[in-house]
Amino acid sequence: MRPLLGMYVLGRLDDREFVALRAHLDGCPDCRSELRELSPVAAALSEADPDRLTEPLPLPPAALPDTIFGALDRERGRQRYRRIGLVAAAASAAIGLAAGGFVLRGITVSGPPGQPVAFTALSPGVAASARVENRAWGTGISLDVTGLPQGGTYNVWLQRPDGSRMNAGSFIGGGDRTMSMQLAVGLPMSDATTLGVSAPGDDRALLQAPLRS
Repeated sequence: MRPLLGMYVLGRLDDREFVALRAHLDGCPDCRSELRELSPVAAALSEADPDRLTEPLPLPPAALPDTIFGALDRERGRQRYRRIGLVAAAASAAIGLAAGGFVLRGITVSGPPGQPVAFTALSPGVAASARVENRAWGTGISLDVTGLPQGGTYNVWLQRPDGSRMNAGSFIGGGDRTMSMQLAVGLPMSDATTLGVSAPGDDRALLQAPLRS
């Protein structure tokens, strides 16, 4: 949501982005703090008048185009080498399989990351599934939700043992369409007891899943 803050203070967000950002700000003190810093800057922009400039505008260095295009050429070269390496690895794997197909019995296909959670509380007509994954910085959340009223804004959170909650993000309900999202929250799984979804300003959980047996 952070890239939207500048557009927000300039009044350039569409209705959907505006609603989503407002919902996010309700649970994110860092973004609220950054918004307070950006607001006076945006207000000052209206005072900027290019006609008042008395000195000529500074020009970029003459070597800037060569620097930019040189960097692009180097990046293209790195990507080309990566593609060659991937093709070579795939060819080596194909040769290995052709020489000894019996090794396939030892290969297992990994499922989605994280562990599944079971929702014990669901609003009528709502279906949801989720997986949570412990990360070095906190908890990653994969969430699929169907049946929440279209256009409504909803907060996803983790709850601590003391009942306090940490917001993991917000999303817009899609009605009969499944809404899939990847979220993150700076709270370790070991410090959380519940994954939940609620409407902004309403403590009642529309969806709730325990994280501890």
